Amino acid sequence: MSPASPGSFTETAPATGGATVALHLPAQLIAAIAERAAAIVLEQLAAQQQESPYLTIPEAAAFLRCKRQRIDDLLSARKLTRHKEGRRTLLLRAEVEALPHAATGPASEPSRRTG
Repeated sequence: MSPASPGSFTETAPATGGATVALHLPAQLIAAIAERAAAIVLEQLAAQQQESPYLTIPEAAAFLRCKRQRIDDLLSARKLTRHKEGRRTLLLRAEVEALPHAATGPASEPSRRTG
């Protein structure tokens, strides 16, 4: 979009045969939109900076919606790397997120016995 005048934008769309669309917005509205967009970006940056690259075993289990034993099994099978900090065992968040079922959750509902 190219500024036509303060608070006014004009766009020519070649795909529509060169049709021109003009949008006129009050300067106060443009300022409010810009302030809100800046606030959203700052919130997202702050959230990313607060997020640790490591998870504890209970946090990983909660993230994967599984029991702690499943995390222990993944560690034993070397599908996750164990990082020790004193007595705590930490897991790389990226490794946990990269597990095949991490993004979609469990593949299917558990079967229910009937009868």
